[in-house]
Amino acid sequence: MAVRELRFLSRHSPMNAADTRPLLLGLLLGFMPLLVLHSAPGEGQTLWREDEQRVRVGLKLFPACVGALEAIETWLTPRGSLLVLVVYTGSSASTRPVVANLESVERIRDYPLEIRAVSAAELDAYSGPRPVGVFVSSVDLPPRQQRLWSERYRTLVFSPFAGAVEGGAVAGIYVADRVLPFVSPTQARRAGIRFKPFFLDVARLHDGH
Repeated sequence: MAVRELRFLSRHSPMNAADTRPLLLGLLLGFMPLLVLHSAPGEGQTLWREDEQRVRVGLKLFPACVGALEAIETWLTPRGSLLVLVVYTGSSASTRPVVANLESVERIRDYPLEIRAVSAAELDAYSGPRPVGVFVSSVDLPPRQQRLWSERYRTLVFSPFAGAVEGGAVAGIYVADRVLPFVSPTQARRAGIRFKPFFLDVARLHDGH
């Protein structure tokens, strides 16, 4: 399966509002270089190859999804940053490559990012600053739990795994002859978030629940 390229901005190339549209359109062009994601033996959940590929693609796509949120400044923490939570099951060691990759995206729309790894149990009881997004890094998290997180914390819950958006995540990836952002407008409304119209124009939409 060919995976198309999403232009990715690193610490040396901060993302601003003007960058977001070409970033999304870049998704439709070329082949995307894959990241190296692995867990050493005994470090928690092992993903199947397809799931690993989905995480890699999701890491490319997630910053563009966050950047397409309307009124993004309402998610700023008291420190003036955008907080992203990486949720996992099992050992936290399995999230380290995901956290490191997201930390390489220094800014989205001129706002600095703060990345934290939290277990599913910790997120259930979370009472800290409102996160702009939750990146699901474990394939076995129940869709209902993801749906509840988005509604409780009024945030973008992004899961790259198959069936996640249909089950309750706000956004993820759609893989066919090309890779597209996959968004549930219904769940976005339930979570109280809105995406910019141009983002929805290029995304695959799911409105089945």
